[in-house]
Amino acid sequence: MPMKQPYQTIMAQMAEGSPFALATILSSRGSTPRTPGTRMMVFPDKSISGTIGGGLIEAQIIDTCADLIKDETASCAMIKEYVLNQDLKSGMDMVCGGKLRVWIECFGPQCPAETKAALAEMAKAERQGGTATLLSTLVPETDGKFKVVQKRMVPTDDLPKDLGTAVEQNLREGVACVTYAKETIVAETLAPIPVLYIFGGGHVGYALAQMAHLIDLPCVVVDDREDFSNEKRFPHARSVVSVPEFKHCFEGLTPDEHSYIVITTRGHLHDEIVLEQALATKAAYIGMIGSRRKRDTIYGHLRDRGISQESLEKVHSPVGLSINSETPAEIAVSIIAQIIQAKGAAATKLEKLF
Repeated sequence: MPMKQPYQTIMAQMAEGSPFALATILSSRGSTPRTPGTRMMVFPDKSISGTIGGGLIEAQIIDTCADLIKDETASCAMIKEYVLNQDLKSGMDMVCGGKLRVWIECFGPQCPAETKAALAEMAKAERQGGTATLLSTLVPETDGKFKVVQKRMVPTDDLPKDLGTAVEQNLREGVACVTYAKETIVAETLAPIPVLYIFGGGHVGYALAQMAHLIDLPCVVVDDREDFSNEKRFPHARSVVSVPEFKHCFEGLTPDEHSYIVITTRGHLHDEIVLEQALATKAAYIGMIGSRRKRDTIYGHLRDRGISQESLEKVHSPVGLSINSETPAEIAVSIIAQIIQAKGAAATKLEKLF
């Protein structure tokens, strides 16, 4: 999984004043342990934050990063390919083989003011949940190294058309190395952050919020009971909303096409009220807990109020993958698994467009 809040993490590390390198997978071919966009921070003593796969191939990348840090050249960078061959596979005790192309860049006190300003703008956009693209223009040097001669943040919608197309084709990865106007450019796109909206802070909602935290999926919890909608109960939630009733529970919320909605209130009537409002959003995923009998009853009521069958068929209900789950924690696992599955299916569909 990509490093959580990478640009805010970079700015925090730069504030400490010590050098470090950031390794990002640009592309992968064959069977490799991690996917493009995955990042790992490496420090001079070879300690790390994050991971891009572990094993011997990660050790090789760490060595490259450590050597590059010693260079102490302003804006020193490298794009290097690593081959996961049979020897590496045996050492990793993994059945996989392929190639990783990795973008490595050093940061530290010597970073130009322009670089720091561009990273600060990306960190700001990241905090606000916005989209932007960081463009690093490279000039080749010796030994496969590059010098970053320019780094700037550009609103994704303001990218030149042909460059924007190249970046758009790498939406899933969020990072691409492209040639534009005879220049080598690494483009890193800050994608909107998916958010899980949990309606109902009871046993399943509680377990679901914990599971979302484990996979770095920000969540918003909504309930009409203060005992089940407070920060003490949900310390890791992005926000907790206590509403007087579920009738207008989406007021002030902004679910979009990158959002997931799970309805797990304490009663059928509340679930029905929330589902009707959820269907008016652009959410990528809507799930509702309950039996098929309960679902069919609610669907019938909503059809009577003008909700189309096509819209209802997009709802995951009973929610979660069928894994014979019984306890709240097991149900939460099945729901998170289904959300991950839906996310992967959407990314695959997007890839086929290009």
